[in-house]
Amino acid sequence: MNPVKQRSWKWLIALVMILAVLGLLTLSSCEKEEPLWKLPPPGAEQTGQVAMGENYETTIYYKFSTQSSITYNLNTWHLAFESNPDSWHIRVNGGRAMQVWRTGSLNFDDTFTPSEQSNWDWDTPDGNADSTAIGNWLADTASRQPAMQVYILDMGLNATPRYKKLQIHGVSDTAYTIKYANTDNSNVHTVSIGKSRVSTYTYFDLTTNSVVDYEPSPELYDIKFERYRYVFIEDGVPTPYLVNGALLNAVNTSAVKLNSTNFDSVTYAMVKDLPLSTKNDTIGYDWKYYDFDLSLYTIAPNLFVVKDSEGNYWKLQFFDFYNDAGIKGYPKFKFQRL
Repeated sequence: MNPVKQRSWKWLIALVMILAVLGLLTLSSCEKEEPLWKLPPPGAEQTGQVAMGENYETTIYYKFSTQSSITYNLNTWHLAFESNPDSWHIRVNGGRAMQVWRTGSLNFDDTFTPSEQSNWDWDTPDGNADSTAIGNWLADTASRQPAMQVYILDMGLNATPRYKKLQIHGVSDTAYTIKYANTDNSNVHTVSIGKSRVSTYTYFDLTTNSVVDYEPSPELYDIKFERYRYVFIEDGVPTPYLVNGALLNAVNTSAVKLNSTNFDSVTYAMVKDLPLSTKNDTIGYDWKYYDFDLSLYTIAPNLFVVKDSEGNYWKLQFFDFYNDAGIKGYPKFKFQRL
């Protein structure tokens, strides 16, 4: 090719490339820049009050964003079965002072004589599935083969009869099968309990032999107010005690107790990087204490931050435990979205 023509082609190609780049830069400069995401301003400070009742027999599920509550009767259930298809853990109603004796026997027809000296065990209130009174009732977790151990249940407060025996026969993706009776082998039942498609646990009443409604869908609450059992360790000896307080939603909800007690000073920037706990009893019961000199409950100036399942941060502080008539069991609290 003629050298002059060759140089002309090269200059032409170079010119086209330069014009193309300039065109892209022009288009880029004309595009509207995306606005930076800004943190929404904090919500307004809100106050709430729930009615557990003087004997704490009402459980209240509370959601901060809607200031809504759903109530249930604590005394309507004995056993709670995990509802997820792969789950198999079973809890007892600690709020009714229930406890469990693992007999070690595989024979349901054996005779058992429970007493206060039996080796009783209790669920922990932190929600740890591996720390339940019934424990691992499976001989093999992978195949879900039951061990068929017999458990004695202390049915708790004002129960008649006081004791029942329980044997867990199996679990599938959709149901549990259990056998239970009085300790004298009367009133025997073998039942299949279908797993709830709505709530985290499926609740069962051994007295009425029926599934009961006790827990809403997880998206409908952040915390629940409930009487439950806490085990104190005194001189190395576990001592179970009934307490009442606030427990976290077990699904994608976490919290932390702050050192600060100044509600107004807490901001999102202060808490967004704090390590949060998913233990159910992170808030717990000790935001109040009983003053024996005054013979009434006094609020401790504790301050909590709760991160709900939608990713919102809330600061929470209690300020009273009585209603306007001076009756205990009516916690008052203030909260605000950060």
